[in-house]
Amino acid sequence: MIAGLAEVRELAWRNSGDVALVVSHSGGKDSMRMLGVLQRELPELPIYCVLADTGFEHQTPISAEDWVQIRCASLAHPVPVTVVRNPNKTYLEMVERRGRFPSARYRQCTSDLKRGPIERFIRSLGYKVVIHCMGIRAEESRSRAQLHAWSANNALTTRTRQAFNWLPIFGESLRDVLEWHWNSGTPLHPVYIPEFHCDGTSGGYLRRFSCRVCIFSTDHDLIQIAKHDPVAFARVSDLEQRLGFTMRPGKTLLEIVDSRETSQSSDALQSCFSF
Repeated sequence: MIAGLAEVRELAWRNSGDVALVVSHSGGKDSMRMLGVLQRELPELPIYCVLADTGFEHQTPISAEDWVQIRCASLAHPVPVTVVRNPNKTYLEMVERRGRFPSARYRQCTSDLKRGPIERFIRSLGYKVVIHCMGIRAEESRSRAQLHAWSANNALTTRTRQAFNWLPIFGESLRDVLEWHWNSGTPLHPVYIPEFHCDGTSGGYLRRFSCRVCIFSTDHDLIQIAKHDPVAFARVSDLEQRLGFTMRPGKTLLEIVDSRETSQSSDALQSCFSF
């Protein structure tokens, strides 16, 4: 049983269907899988997809915005997509004005550029109950595993509106998500690594679909980004130099990439002399 599903059905019954599902859709694998679950389990409820554009979303070989629009329009029951933005700043502008990058503890990129604009969209809807759906899975990290699949959203609840947060695929594994894509014939964005794609050969260079350069990018991710999206890498690297503040503690992006590549070259050379 999907955690939270019984609560949604109860709310729909008690409020005579005056309930809307607002889906945070990044264009990634989990967002699309979540949308598949919602259309299968709750076909009677209206769904609104929202893409929060930070100003630093993937642009090639197809933009995140175009990908979401195409995928949502191609469903058996198409879903409207609204793109929301912070009207006052993009991600890089926010970093420059603050003089520092977000961190795992202080994620202004999420609060200011994603959650804030999405909440403004939710407030514009006229439903008695609004359920904000997010494709977060417990398997992704220790901190995410501590979240609740279903919770009240007190910040958005008013005298005339009840609001809730729901994680419909909270209990699913990466394998569950990928197999759904493969079995349903739902393609993944080309930026994902080949192993994630059904044929195992096509694809790109990242395991996560986030901003072009994310504070959670691994060292390996950064090497791949420097190679495949050098413009984005250079923009963040240049910003580090101007601010005198690094995205990752202790090392610049260039130092991280150089040290990792040097280490890999050393390992490769060492293996040549192993008998």
